[in-house]
Amino acid sequence: MLESLIALPVLLVVGLSVVQWAFVYEARAFVDHGALMAARAGAMENARMQPMRLALARALTPLHPSPRNVGAFETRVVSKTLPDILAHARIRILNPTREAFTDHGQRDRSGTRYLPFRDMHRQSSRIAPRSELTLQDATLLRVQVTYGYPLHVPYAGWFIAKAALGAAWLGSNWDVREQLMLRNNRLPIVATATVRMQSQVIDGNQFPKKDDLSETNRVKPPQRS
Repeated sequence: MLESLIALPVLLVVGLSVVQWAFVYEARAFVDHGALMAARAGAMENARMQPMRLALARALTPLHPSPRNVGAFETRVVSKTLPDILAHARIRILNPTREAFTDHGQRDRSGTRYLPFRDMHRQSSRIAPRSELTLQDATLLRVQVTYGYPLHVPYAGWFIAKAALGAAWLGSNWDVREQLMLRNNRLPIVATATVRMQSQVIDGNQFPKKDDLSETNRVKPPQRS
């Protein structure tokens, strides 16, 4: 009897944790897909953030129960998923960097600076000094998506969030935004996608400085023998 009283709560937590991690695994697949859809939208829309947010919202909408007809799906994208994305997700552009615009940027008739995307095979493959990228590499759009997935399973979700938050004090790589997600019982799921630009890359504040990126997040030029 005593053994059962000890074992049952443990088995309950373990069983619920298995269920919660199954949901997390499913969500990871959706976030991976969402990162790719966001990058593709950015590639077609001058690397602007709003089209990428909308593409990510559409990709993550199946995570929320929704009616089957297409009209209701689009309504739910706008009314449910897009606000969720704005509150609990982050889209970062990792490439191109601001230095790439300094090295390879051109200006149109209005003076707007941009990176070209046509005829890359005819462009110089010179590695520029500031960005340390060729023009071909500078026009690769790399997007990182972080989504705070809600942990709904009782007990297990709370335990996983608190354990992950505790790991932050032991030197984990959770940043301030991700720690806030964990405090709200949401697990940060991170995915990265890289696609080639299919439109001009218009200069803007959404592009990072090279020195603000870790080595693992940077696009590296090809090694020459």
